[in-house]
Amino acid sequence: MKPSHVILATCLCLGVTSAYAADATLTFTGTITLPTCTIDPNSVTKSIDLKTARTTDFTAVGSTLNATAFNLDLINCASNTNVGMTVSGTSDTVTSVLKNTGSAAQVGVQVLHAAKAGDTTGTPIALGSALSLGVVDASGSMTIPMVAQFYRLGTMTAGSVTASATVNFTYN
Repeated sequence: MKPSHVILATCLCLGVTSAYAADATLTFTGTITLPTCTIDPNSVTKSIDLKTARTTDFTAVGSTLNATAFNLDLINCASNTNVGMTVSGTSDTVTSVLKNTGSAAQVGVQVLHAAKAGDTTGTPIALGSALSLGVVDASGSMTIPMVAQFYRLGTMTAGSVTASATVNFTYN
């Protein structure tokens, strides 16, 4: 073999036997979160005045009076977020009627989900059950139209009516 071939063969062998060392280490971090919304400050605490009704205006058990529309508003939502809601409270003999803690007997407050803001009719909300509200649009906000009304449960007596509920939202 000629000396030039030996040098060439040695160079080729050296290139094949080179080793790799770690010169850098990469670490990746991040967080995946569920989309959420912010409850509009005007919706965090609400007092809904059902005004005054007379016991004689309730014609039978199950009759309602003084339907009052109100809204809960969500803001700063990611668009396409699915929103759910659970209304909780102490129910009376009807699952959509909050127990009166005031002095009037056999009357409670029924909570309904309305079709649109300002409606005074809607679908009764079963307390403690999840309700799907739909998907947030590109505006990033959602208005949940609701109704509260007196609900006759039995033989009524006059007095004050007070009831309370909490609302929890879910997002996905």
